[in-house]
Amino acid sequence: MNCFSRMNILFVIAVMCGHWTATAQQAIGVKSFSLPVQPVFQGEQIALERPLRTANGDSLVLHTLRFYLSNFVFLKNGAVVFLEKNSCHLLDLEAEKSLLLNFQLPQNADFDTLQFDFGVDSATTASGAMGGDLDPTRGMFWTWQSGYIHFKIEGFALKNPARNHTFQFHLGGYLPPFQTLQTVKTGRPQNHGHLQLDLFTFFEKINWTKKPGIMSPCREAVELSEVLAKSFILHD
Repeated sequence: MNCFSRMNILFVIAVMCGHWTATAQQAIGVKSFSLPVQPVFQGEQIALERPLRTANGDSLVLHTLRFYLSNFVFLKNGAVVFLEKNSCHLLDLEAEKSLLLNFQLPQNADFDTLQFDFGVDSATTASGAMGGDLDPTRGMFWTWQSGYIHFKIEGFALKNPARNHTFQFHLGGYLPPFQTLQTVKTGRPQNHGHLQLDLFTFFEKINWTKKPGIMSPCREAVELSEVLAKSFILHD
């Protein structure tokens, strides 16, 4: 058998394997489910470097906005229907594609509740830095002792007394007493629905005179993380 014939045979085998794989997936029944995530301010979509106006007359501009959502679980009547493996997503306002989450669910999956973590859990942190969205080069990792930054926001606030009115809030911490991980539960999002994170209350809670920024685990980081976890709103 010459080389050309072998190549033909290998090509046929590859095509047949691809067909069998597609057929197997159809038999198993997998369906795609997409969930857009939108950071907003008072319901209006946020863009980097675009001015925002608060109720108290402050002027804000965001330079950076990144955060982790992880451990996605789909439930029906309190029972787990689907649990995403290796579930950790870094959402970055500068990277539009990162704001669209895609899941591969069983074809017959029926759920009424979506649950996820805001941040990175202690088990993942303690296992050491990983690749992908957890790669330290993403700028979301302090040290082994402090772990991942769950939420990073940087920008300009006119009422911030710091130099040049710039601020940095890096919220994280996985060790007691400053564990900032928060679990969020919503209803069932529809295929054309979206999840919003409204930052309005977050900025309203900041005391610019007392704490104009956070760069390490602390009590205020826990409190602001709790505020953010309650600021997720599901829209159909």
